Amino acid sequence: MAQTSRTPQRISLKIFFIALLLLAASSYAARAEDVLVINTSTIIPYSSCIGGLRETLSAYSLQVVSIENDLDKGREIISSVKEKEYRLIVAVGPQAAFLLSEIKFPAPKLFCMVLNPHRLIAKEKLYSGVSLNIPLAYQLQQIKKTFPERKRVGVFFSQGENKTVVESLRKEADLQGLAIVGLPITSASDILPTIASKDFSIDALLMIPDEQINSQKIVEYIIKEALRRTIPVVGYNSWFAKNGAILSFIIDYRDMGIQAGTMAMKLLKQGVNTRVTVEAPTRIRVSIDEKTAQKLGIQIAPGAIQQADEVIR
Repeated sequence: MAQTSRTPQRISLKIFFIALLLLAASSYAARAEDVLVINTSTIIPYSSCIGGLRETLSAYSLQVVSIENDLDKGREIISSVKEKEYRLIVAVGPQAAFLLSEIKFPAPKLFCMVLNPHRLIAKEKLYSGVSLNIPLAYQLQQIKKTFPERKRVGVFFSQGENKTVVESLRKEADLQGLAIVGLPITSASDILPTIASKDFSIDALLMIPDEQINSQKIVEYIIKEALRRTIPVVGYNSWFAKNGAILSFIIDYRDMGIQAGTMAMKLLKQGVNTRVTVEAPTRIRVSIDEKTAQKLGIQIAPGAIQQADEVIR
């Protein structure tokens, strides 16, 4: 009799544990489709950014797919996952961001690790995200603080691509007591005669991303010729810091992922894109090559060295 009386209890316990397992499984299934991350490729900067995303969205599950810089492959991958009901889609890198702008998803969209998103994505298809564009005002403020005696800042640029960037730089420079000297080029072949010209009279050279100055060899030549004239070069990533630029701005890619993750949290809570918001990176490291500056007799403000995130000595 005693054995028979315990049987219902055992059955009840068994049913209870089965119910818990089913609940856990259903909960996992729901979380398994929280966030889809479309990655342009598996290079380290993108992987670092996704690491920041994971850190911020630790309460949510992330499915990461890589399109390996191939838009056709990306379309195939997205077609295979498009029917799943994700709560948010995040594009990492330019190809993924462009692809996501062209494909309709019911879930909100977000991008990160994209330079000049307003050029990449049509205005009517633009969605929220974090760009790789370092604020122009910030760059000029750092130049003024680092080289207080240098007022004329030269900028190589393609007429079509970066004309508006240089115009914006001029407006900001006026506010800061600096002068922008635009150095327009139609191709890389214009750089040599421009530097060799007697009119090449600048105090510092600010490098900006430009399609006509997109090879390592060209940039190395520009840095070499500028330094030969004791003109400090200002670069926009860690490569410049390692190759002679006196002042460089370095974006923290993991922090960019954290920043995008913070935006993602808001979208996950709201469920819809209330308005398109494109943010600039909030974590920018400043690197100063004091060693090269001292070698060439280029003066750097002591305060700038003290406040720099990295000093090469």
